[in-house]
Amino acid sequence: MKLKLAASVAMLALPALAPAAEVYKNDNGSFEVFGRVKANLYNNDADSDHRLAGTARLGVKGDAKVMDNFSVFGYLLYDLAAQETQQAEDRLKVRYGYVGFDLNYAGKFSFGRFENAYYKVTAVTDLLTDWGKTGVSYWGLTPNDFGGRLDGQAMYDFNLNGWFLALSYNFKDESKHIERGWAASTGYEFQDVFGSPLGIMTGYSRYEGLRDDELGYHADGYYYGADKTEFAVSAYYGTFGAPGFYAAAVYNHGWLKNTYLADGVEVSLAYTTPGSAFTFLGTYGYLKNQRQNYTRFKTSRLSNGWSFNVTWSPVSNFNVYSELEHRVHNAVKNENETLATLGLIYNF
Repeated sequence: MKLKLAASVAMLALPALAPAAEVYKNDNGSFEVFGRVKANLYNNDADSDHRLAGTARLGVKGDAKVMDNFSVFGYLLYDLAAQETQQAEDRLKVRYGYVGFDLNYAGKFSFGRFENAYYKVTAVTDLLTDWGKTGVSYWGLTPNDFGGRLDGQAMYDFNLNGWFLALSYNFKDESKHIERGWAASTGYEFQDVFGSPLGIMTGYSRYEGLRDDELGYHADGYYYGADKTEFAVSAYYGTFGAPGFYAAAVYNHGWLKNTYLADGVEVSLAYTTPGSAFTFLGTYGYLKNQRQNYTRFKTSRLSNGWSFNVTWSPVSNFNVYSELEHRVHNAVKNENETLATLGLIYNF
């Protein structure tokens, strides 16, 4: 039996944006086209240049059977600007792009651009549509930081009887000042605890900064080419998006040499009404800096914020949502701000 968490993490990290347009499907494989169109009305803190902004995504995915218990697959998803005012270089970006082998019960190998194995531990609170991520260092706090979706990765996923294991390796990437990186995560899900699943996870990530002439402090005051280490434990109860309550918490320790040493927590609580028409979500995150003598960060608080989201889904492929986030502080801008948006999403 596949781990339920693996399915939820796949939904967050590698979205299918159902319902996809099925080009073909048979016993030996399938090919689908999918995407979404999104429009947002923003307040000034969220986007001072646009009151109404549009974005889109377009992707394809496919798989082919080679033999019993062995198939190959590919996945490509683009982020697209849905307005001409966007800079040309920002109008088309690869969000995900990978290929791999699926060995069924023996696991899956993926190669390309995606989140690393460590992300699976922090994904349980990465639930907001636009913002969030105030209590984890995974997505990168500063311009010289590593994290998020990266190119040049290889990952192995294994799921069996409620237990999962994920291992990933990041090859050299000069554009990100990465010499190499690796990550691992593991966890177990108890399938029925008072009627809902209960999962616990832990993970570790390590990046070695690229040792070249660019190593050291730059004109912007950040230290480039530094090593980064992260560790996290998390737990969740329920299934996000399914009727009923969902709760999750993450403890995150992150160290980017010569930049920050952070300990943080992120907590999410959600409720979805019967029939899944409405989902109410609240998240709180906090990152404390343990090395106040590092450059730029003379404060003990790296990131701190509250986030709220209400989503209405009148049909399965259309969402109306409102999202608000109050940021007390972050590592780049030392000021209070409240971001707010009203958005529409159509998935196809």
